Amino acid sequence: KEVGIPADEQARIDSAALHVVLMPVADCQPIYYAEENGIYDELGLDLRITTMQAQMDIDTAFIRGHAEFAYSDLIRAIFMQQTNTVDLRVVAGAEGKLQLVTTAKQELSLMGQLKEKMVAVARHSITDYWSDRMMIEASMELDEIFRPQINDIRLRTDMILNGTMDAALLPEPFSTEAIEAGHRAIFSTKDRLPQLAAFIIPTWVTTDESRMQQLSLLFKGYNMAVERLNADENKQLTYMPLRAVHQADVDSAWVWLQRREQARNGYSTSKLVFKDERLEVTD
Repeated sequence: KEVGIPADEQARIDSAALHVVLMPVADCQPIYYAEENGIYDELGLDLRITTMQAQMDIDTAFIRGHAEFAYSDLIRAIFMQQTNTVDLRVVAGAEGKLQLVTTAKQELSLMGQLKEKMVAVARHSITDYWSDRMMIEASMELDEIFRPQINDIRLRTDMILNGTMDAALLPEPFSTEAIEAGHRAIFSTKDRLPQLAAFIIPTWVTTDESRMQQLSLLFKGYNMAVERLNADENKQLTYMPLRAVHQADVDSAWVWLQRREQARNGYSTSKLVFKDERLEVTD
């Protein structure tokens, strides 16, 4: 609450702002940058950012109606939509780069050495999907590793840093942090399909003209921030503009959920992705 503003006026201001819930990962960094460097002020967007360390916490906040825009992935989006817990749409995709980082304590450098090791993931999410894919590509059985559910990305990283976890799938910049601390990446999703990272909105936003205008500004500011971040000669990471979500990626997420027996009979992904020409996305 702003000092000196009456409670009813504060409530009006808060309701007019666009509320977003994010994770401190590279896919969300352009939004943080745009907010901190005045891009959204220049565009006239009143943005309220909540940061959470775990995707499950983001899901809970989104389901409870605390945000009109949230960071997620296609697997989590389908998982939530099919249960009728919340009516949502996916509006954009992101790079979602992950690296499998092994702790230096174990001196693991080959996928085959992961047998009977602990690999931290977040259940029914992009990390869980890629933990299956990396095992398949290494011609290993899916049950040859243990997968403790560590939802908190900060905790997952710290467990690699202090050697209490054998390996973990980490997004940027957490994977780079671990690598620079002497730990080793032995698998990466870079330039691999499907691309599962995504941003979601409640379906009601798609019919609210005011909210759609705010989303348009959010997307524009995101892509402006990407240009500025990538122009920085001292940057450690390369950032990608918001991208369109392709049905092939959605299908991959859905098929994987079916294989995991987490798919509801009669559900269709046909209403998952929302497209609007006002939202700047690349193909």
